[in-house]
Amino acid sequence: MTTSTAVPIEEYLRTCYEPDVEYVDGQLVERNVGEWKHGLLQSLIVELLSQRRRQRGFRVITELRIQVTSEPRYRIPDICVVSIAHPYERYLTHPPHLAIEVLSPDDEPADMLAKIGEYLAMGIPHIWVVDPNKRKVVEAGSQGIRESSTRIVETDLVGSVDFNELFTQLDEAVQPGE
Repeated sequence: MTTSTAVPIEEYLRTCYEPDVEYVDGQLVERNVGEWKHGLLQSLIVELLSQRRRQRGFRVITELRIQVTSEPRYRIPDICVVSIAHPYERYLTHPPHLAIEVLSPDDEPADMLAKIGEYLAMGIPHIWVVDPNKRKVVEAGSQGIRESSTRIVETDLVGSVDFNELFTQLDEAVQPGE
């Protein structure tokens, strides 16, 4: 949902919003606030990646603003992975190695496709879109966009991630009737 007020980029970059918002065509764009499954799956992914970050040479960053186009346009993936060699930036202007989006029930497919297109145009080589409710994992990159039939995805930097295991952990944490 886009707010009705145009905001200069300088104001956006110096303002902390709660929850944070994206910046598209001079407008503040609200992100769907995560719910139980979204937040828990995001935590499980971060925990798993954090266990191997030193050994494999990367950093895991949550909800960091990324300047995806020169207009400027800023998006906020749920999780980013950058190599240790990636330069420090208050807001990313260089593409991360991996962007991960965890879907919320209110996320619209067209909006997510637009984000994926912007991430690809920026040069992000690996994009994972994970749906905790439908138990799906979609990969996007230079080879296109495809659903992972095995729910196991990998990149050269982070290695293999088995979302079947993460979905099992998610199921164990969800109360009956959720």
